[in-house]
Amino acid sequence: MRDPTFSLRVLLLVAIGLAAWLVRPFADAVIVAAVVGVLAWPLHLRVLRQVRGRALVATATSLLLVTVGVLVPGAGLAWVVSRELAALAEQLVFALDQGDLPGLLGQLQGLPMVSWLVAQAGGEAALVAEIRDTLRELVGELARSAGQSVPGLVGLTARALLKVLVFFLTLASILHRGQELVPWAVRVSPLAPEHSRRLFQVFSEFARNVVLAGLVAAVVQSVVAGAGYLLAGVDRPLLFALLTGVLAYVPLVGTAAAWAPVSLLLLLQGRPGAALFVVLWSILLTGTVDNLIKPLVVRGKSELPTVLVFLGVFGGLLTFGLIGLLVGPVIMAVMMALLRIWQEIREPVAPAP
Repeated sequence: MRDPTFSLRVLLLVAIGLAAWLVRPFADAVIVAAVVGVLAWPLHLRVLRQVRGRALVATATSLLLVTVGVLVPGAGLAWVVSRELAALAEQLVFALDQGDLPGLLGQLQGLPMVSWLVAQAGGEAALVAEIRDTLRELVGELARSAGQSVPGLVGLTARALLKVLVFFLTLASILHRGQELVPWAVRVSPLAPEHSRRLFQVFSEFARNVVLAGLVAAVVQSVVAGAGYLLAGVDRPLLFALLTGVLAYVPLVGTAAAWAPVSLLLLLQGRPGAALFVVLWSILLTGTVDNLIKPLVVRGKSELPTVLVFLGVFGGLLTFGLIGLLVGPVIMAVMMALLRIWQEIREPVAPAP
């Protein structure tokens, strides 16, 4: 006899798939709102107690606090970064036009590689022109990559405004109905209540850990990069250290969007030793810090293997872009939690005598 709920299950799966397909263009806004909601939940509960349980007042107050305390400073920081990147690009273009590239090339003529490049280019003047064109193209590419990746640098398009609206609506719903959402999800989940609660706990824990890992890695990278800039004699090392920490969030480009133009500027200023020092310091120390800190902080006190955390962080980044830094580790953690739940169901532990 056919299961009477079979048709309902099929229709439910189809409906969930269609709903996920519809929400897909706003998945990043929804995921970020869910993570912000988890992080802001303790604050929201405190506000709720202060306003004596008035849910609407508490939701509006919590949204205001999150916006003023987190979103506005973040947008201001992104604006400062965009201004400084534009100024750095202009400085590089000026150095390309006014810098003494022929003199620098003359100092390096004794190197076999430089002599070979001069011969291949058809003379020193041709090589200088080719180097200038290549460097100018590289500067433009770095500026475009950073501008497209740092939040707030693209501009307020209609799509961006719509995503902001979806973010605030989702966050308001989570804060307003949060005390009902988790019990309801536990009731409708096909898993046992204790297993469903464990999955929600895993999501909450790893969402917090991912955000904390990003902040810790950015701060440490800023300090390490700032020390390198100071030792190399870079002008305004604190400002470039701040840029390095912020640009650490940019997918694929990362801190190179800061230290590569700085080292290039040093080279054009006739300081090849300082430029080489910044490159080596940034690759060996600044970049390595990120690869060490993020997996360790994301893992936290959980039993998730470090290799899965590493794959979740960087696999999510390459697959989903910036939002993958949140999605990747959570997917790995939920997968491991489901595997452990399955093991417990298949191999129940016998009670102690």
